[in-house]
Amino acid sequence: MWELQEQIEQMVDQYFEDASAKRASAEAVGLDARAGYLFISTEEGWIASRNTRLIEYYGGFEYVDIEYRVTVGEITFYSGDHDRVADALEYYEALQEQQAKEGAEEAVIRIPDNNGLK
Repeated sequence: MWELQEQIEQMVDQYFEDASAKRASAEAVGLDARAGYLFISTEEGWIASRNTRLIEYYGGFEYVDIEYRVTVGEITFYSGDHDRVADALEYYEALQEQQAKEGAEEAVIRIPDNNGLK
């Protein structure tokens, strides 16, 4: 029985890797920080959580209908086909774009003005 659980966890971990899933805080998808950490795949269009109670209570995912949820082992996946999840994924993508843009601006090389010396 424990071997089966371990195999399922390994399969989920492999799926996360194949789906280019990222671990992020709930705040990164526009949810209450108390919802904890989530796994996000913008490629596959889902958000997953090990702590269903927190994401549903603090993240508002209790409104995600059962047909948009799949639980595998300890992980619950929420499909981006539901508006609540889609909004969170859009928020995450916009935040990533903004951070990348800000990072690119910070990477611009600044030429010193020789501290005002001529």
